[in-house]
Amino acid sequence: MTTEKLVEYRTVQHSSLSEASVYMTTDLAHVNLEFENPLICSMQTGCKIMRINGSEAFDFLPGESLLINSSMKLDILFPEASPERPVECVVIEFDYAELDSIVARINETMEAKGYHQRMELDWNNFAHLRNAPAVQKQINRAISYYKDEVGPLRDVLIEAAHSELVLRLLQAQATELLFTNRNNVADTGVNAVSEAIRSKPEARYSTESLAQIAKMSEASLFRHFKARYGITPAKFARTYRIRRAREMLIDQSITSVAYALGFADVAHFSRVFRQSTGETPGKVKRQNRMDS
Repeated sequence: MTTEKLVEYRTVQHSSLSEASVYMTTDLAHVNLEFENPLICSMQTGCKIMRINGSEAFDFLPGESLLINSSMKLDILFPEASPERPVECVVIEFDYAELDSIVARINETMEAKGYHQRMELDWNNFAHLRNAPAVQKQINRAISYYKDEVGPLRDVLIEAAHSELVLRLLQAQATELLFTNRNNVADTGVNAVSEAIRSKPEARYSTESLAQIAKMSEASLFRHFKARYGITPAKFARTYRIRRAREMLIDQSITSVAYALGFADVAHFSRVFRQSTGETPGKVKRQNRMDS
């Protein structure tokens, strides 16, 4: 996450593939944010006035939710925040692989029931759900697992909650914003590229080599990949690399993680990690020790 000015106080909980944060603001402010991962936001208290990727300004109020892709530019105004009336927002950041898996299971179920149209997340749009109590309830359930659940089944429960959350989003009649039928997208080539990146996060693929993996031209790969994920293959690779780093920091040293993921040195790794997450690798390791 990047921001021009620190005005939001953040507490964060992690799972193996995602993280949930609570952001609290007590000052009148105007900030610009950009997240590295897809996210769902749920407004808890107060009010924000938002623009997303240059959209018209809109109020974001308690009980409302947003689905936003990585790299979308968020312009946020806090018109009423104060210590007496704090603004609080819950954010769940996802991993692309987890979202792909959820959508794949949805498509498999639909196909088994005789539906022949496939669904894909449309990452060129965002969804603003103003009246979706089932979505809000499921977000709260997921957050409770992040905060309160312990033991070996914690990640399984969180993943199950995420799957139901995506289904609730569909039921909330947000399909025109969240999912589109794109039978002509070169899914096989895009899948091959995303799988190559995930299987070797330490690699630094050239655009030419990724196009060869996808068996399409560089221009076609860029177009189809952007349609699928909303970001370029290079940005996808960096985002996934940082996600793997967070997982590896649970039981490995900062130095070993940096070199295992192909960074030239620890300083470079630390700089990229902080730019992407807003935290240092050392802070994440300390938090892991506290949580264990």
